Amino acid sequence: MNTIATAPPLIAQPLRAPADRLVGGVRAAWRRSVLLRALVIAPALFAAAAVLLVLADLLMPLRAGPREALRWLPVLLGGGFAAWSLVRVARPPAPRAFALLAEERIPALGNRLLTVFDAAERVGDGPVGRAFVAEAERSLAAADLRGAAPVRVRTPAIVLAAALAVAALFRIAFPAAAAEAVNRWLHPANAYESRWREVRAETLPNVTAPVIPPFDELRWRIEPPAYAGLAAQDGRGDDAITALPGSRIRLRSRFPDAWDAVRAAGIGGGALGVRRAGGEWIVEWTMAPDAKGVSLEAMAGGQVAARRIVALIPLPDQPPDVQLTLPAEDLVLATGTGRLPIRATAADDYGVGDFSLHWTRTRGSGESFEFIEGQWAFARVARNGKTAVGELTVDLGALQLQPGDVMHLRAVARDRNTVTGPGESVSRTRIVRVARPEEADLINTDIGMPPELPKDPVMSQRMIIVMTERLRDRAPRLPKPELMKQSNDIALLQGRLREVVGEQIFIRSTGAMQEEGTDFSYLEEQGQPHGHEGEGEAGHAEEEGGEAEKMTPEELLEAASEATGTGRQEEIAHTHDEGPVIDVNRTLVLLYNLMWSSQRMLNVGQPDSALPYQYDALRMIQELNKHERIYPRGNVSVDPINVPEARGTGKMDEVDPAGRGAGPAVPSVLPLLASLDRAAAGLGRKPPREASLEISNLAARALADPAADREAAALISRASGEAAAGRADRARDLLRRARARLAPSASSASRPLPSTADPAAADYFRRLGRTP
Repeated sequence: MNTIATAPPLIAQPLRAPADRLVGGVRAAWRRSVLLRALVIAPALFAAAAVLLVLADLLMPLRAGPREALRWLPVLLGGGFAAWSLVRVARPPAPRAFALLAEERIPALGNRLLTVFDAAERVGDGPVGRAFVAEAERSLAAADLRGAAPVRVRTPAIVLAAALAVAALFRIAFPAAAAEAVNRWLHPANAYESRWREVRAETLPNVTAPVIPPFDELRWRIEPPAYAGLAAQDGRGDDAITALPGSRIRLRSRFPDAWDAVRAAGIGGGALGVRRAGGEWIVEWTMAPDAKGVSLEAMAGGQVAARRIVALIPLPDQPPDVQLTLPAEDLVLATGTGRLPIRATAADDYGVGDFSLHWTRTRGSGESFEFIEGQWAFARVARNGKTAVGELTVDLGALQLQPGDVMHLRAVARDRNTVTGPGESVSRTRIVRVARPEEADLINTDIGMPPELPKDPVMSQRMIIVMTERLRDRAPRLPKPELMKQSNDIALLQGRLREVVGEQIFIRSTGAMQEEGTDFSYLEEQGQPHGHEGEGEAGHAEEEGGEAEKMTPEELLEAASEATGTGRQEEIAHTHDEGPVIDVNRTLVLLYNLMWSSQRMLNVGQPDSALPYQYDALRMIQELNKHERIYPRGNVSVDPINVPEARGTGKMDEVDPAGRGAGPAVPSVLPLLASLDRAAAGLGRKPPREASLEISNLAARALADPAADREAAALISRASGEAAAGRADRARDLLRRARARLAPSASSASRPLPSTADPAAADYFRRLGRTP
């Protein structure tokens, strides 16, 4: 008897519920622990980093740039740890990780939770299985979760308390230093270097208090006019301030306790209002287009304690740059119909305002001359930042243009300057002219084509090229029969022009005469002299005629073709040994053959193959135009002028020179250079305040000059501040640089300034009145 062994039946999951409850309790305890640690560690990191940065700046002062970047370090540390903790709480680990944590932190479980968590479904329904289930249920129910997720914030709490204690002690012991430190880190651009040096001297031992320079570390803020669309700009230092006219400028600096007031006035202008805000003075005004600078004076005890000159450089707003890109050249139209596309671009430093197209139409001449002008708005204007592109398509038929009418087109753009403008610019003018009937050879566009042609017309080579190019562009869309028809029509026009060239070859070779009054206006482009030109060559042709006079036109052309080739480009520059008749007509015969090749390609419906021959023919016609000979139609007699005898024989009445008055003297920079030299020589021998006031006066003089050099004035103003601080060498170097800008040619050949190490030499130069 066969028996089949079967596995013992699996029990249900009696342990899953208590295991899940235990894992859920561990997860909740872990979340509370993470949040509590974040609430203590994040402030501890912030406070510790802030205290360390302040102490480091006190020991080794940082510049505004590094301070601007490092001030965010405490926020990044504290905020970063808090954000990381929140992410952990929102996305906790898997349940099995909490089971492992419970087994690690609760020894009473004895790995029962992990066993139940991993293999509860494989526990059999036997005596051992039932005993394990019963024992595991009791262990899980009696588990104590208090130690599963401890908080452990003792060390972070100590760090936080220590940082707060240090900050409180520093605030109580050194209130001025604490306030200045907070201000330096909250507003790095509003920290005065001299003030921080004072704070360090009050706080740290063995640090001497520095000399407080007047108007130390000037701060300025520029708010450009609204039309510029620029953001406000902050700056610092003693360099010249560059701004657009109409900008709102705010200048400020520290107000020492020893001062009574601060006065401000524009160079060549009126006084400016000064207000005091806390420990600062502030002056604010609107910059004029002709502004040169601002004079600042500190008053103490009814006297001028310090003076500073701030140079201003108005930034010019250039007018827009306008280009008319389409049409790209002047146009000569066949007729006054068709559609003319127009495109223009404009660019400006601060954006383009109004943008339009101005047109002028002229018609007739003399008493019948008409002049009409107007303005068109672009149909589409695409603006991209500081540039604008305008497009317009003009229906020429609506303008009712007549042959000979001329249209002048130009784009006009204005900027948005509401202070000194607006600035206006115009593009290059394009001329669009409708050709008269006798000017068909000047047509250079397919707009208005085709014109109304007379019966059996003689078209110019340029016009034939335009028609062939149009047919080449439309050939892929035309049926074969229509292409052949239009190509044959152009071939007939080419053949008619070729016949005219053949007639000229025969006339020149045989000395034949044209009938009087023959119209040769259509040959102007070919460069053929007309009128009585035949008379000038008849005698020469008779001398060379010989056999040529006995040849018919067809025989002569056949002989010329055999001698000159088939009109290929490589044959144009080749020379044969031929008779004098063929040599006289070589250029015209080559032109004749090129037109024949063009006609042959057009007859087989290949306009693209005909164009190279047409281009060569046009170039040859233009070359003939350069060498065209002009014969007068009558006797001309002009007596030459004897220049030596004619000189001085003109009208001499009322040509006596008028009296001249004394004009204004040419401005000279030499007095200012001499004053700069004297001020440089006195540095180190005069009190700092006296030297500073003297040099600041020179800066004001440099700005008041009609041809003021603002950069040189800024250098002199900086030298005034250095002199007030007792740094004579740096002030002297700035004066040398200013002198080099004011007189570049004189500075290279001048002697060096007297050194303050030899006061006798400096006084000697001063008494002599000489400048180094």
